[in-house]
Amino acid sequence: MKEFKDKIENIKDELSCIEDDKYKNLFGSLLSIIEDITYSIEEMNDKQESLEESVKYIDEDIIGLQDELFEEVSIEDLMEIEEEYVEINCKHCDKPLFVEKESINKNKNLPCPFCNKDAI
Repeated sequence: MKEFKDKIENIKDELSCIEDDKYKNLFGSLLSIIEDITYSIEEMNDKQESLEESVKYIDEDIIGLQDELFEEVSIEDLMEIEEEYVEINCKHCDKPLFVEKESINKNKNLPCPFCNKDAI
């Protein structure tokens, strides 16, 4: 960006040497547009760098969450979990629910999270 700004400054210096007001105003207007474009590009570059940094931190956070959520689980652990839960379908909306076997045995009423009616 510094290179562009230096070139713009050189053009400004050369513009001051023009004596014809008609051309001086025309080139001044064009130079103003170029300066605005340069400023906008510089602003976009700053925002892009900020976004890249944010995405980098979000990515690191997600990796940390994945590590926490998907810790090494043994086959035995998975088998225990599978033995504790059973899949049932709600008698009203027929959506599948995973419920602890113990909850089915203890409760006569299990509310369905989808339709809010008694699932069994």
